[in-house]
Amino acid sequence: MLDGEVVTTGARGLNFGALQQQLHPVESRVRRLVHVRIVLHNKLRESTAIHFHGLLVPNDQDGVAGLTQPLVKPGTDYTYEFTVRNTGSHMYHSHMNGATQIPAGLLGAFIVEDNETPNVTQDVVMVVNDGPLGYTLNGKGFPATTPIVAKQGDTIRIRYMNEGLQIHPMHLHGTAQRVITQDGFPLPQPYSADTVLVAPGQRVDVLVEASELGAWAFHCHILTHAENETGMFGMVTALIVQ
Repeated sequence: MLDGEVVTTGARGLNFGALQQQLHPVESRVRRLVHVRIVLHNKLRESTAIHFHGLLVPNDQDGVAGLTQPLVKPGTDYTYEFTVRNTGSHMYHSHMNGATQIPAGLLGAFIVEDNETPNVTQDVVMVVNDGPLGYTLNGKGFPATTPIVAKQGDTIRIRYMNEGLQIHPMHLHGTAQRVITQDGFPLPQPYSADTVLVAPGQRVDVLVEASELGAWAFHCHILTHAENETGMFGMVTALIVQ
């Protein structure tokens, strides 16, 4: 979201079937102290607003319709403008009828980078979500999810972002996850786990060492979100180490 970038919300209206094909979250990366300007064009059939979740912004830029700003009505525009002050993994999403609009895809990742970022081979955003489109990772359910493909010895940073309504414990087979930040704040004592709990609204960053060859299952461990009598579905992907 560099200065002048335009965010368009709901180009086809609030139609879940139409939005499903464009649900991979838009990923914006900036550095601290960059000044940004975001223009919301509301092409929904209902009012909306954008909240910058986790970012330190002036009160009148917080995006809460009815409290810090008026509703952005259908067919109208609204401009947000602020200087990015805090680093880390953050999100932006609707803050009006959010239980419907956010699972329909009105969301994105807002990553603020700094000089302390660990040296990694890949930096992967994984938005976990649940709602009218089912249980999804980056807007898709298995088998349509995209696996993470790595070479043996690679280090991968995964940025979990829970935009859903439920808790999701993310379990990776074959190797540990090193939890390094939560909600954009570096942990004073990082820790290792094979299952990482991500609550609604939380962002959790982990490092994964691709040490073991093979295709490793990677899924939510609330099993009704990941498998049924016909096999795997929903919040399932894979780490493929070659």
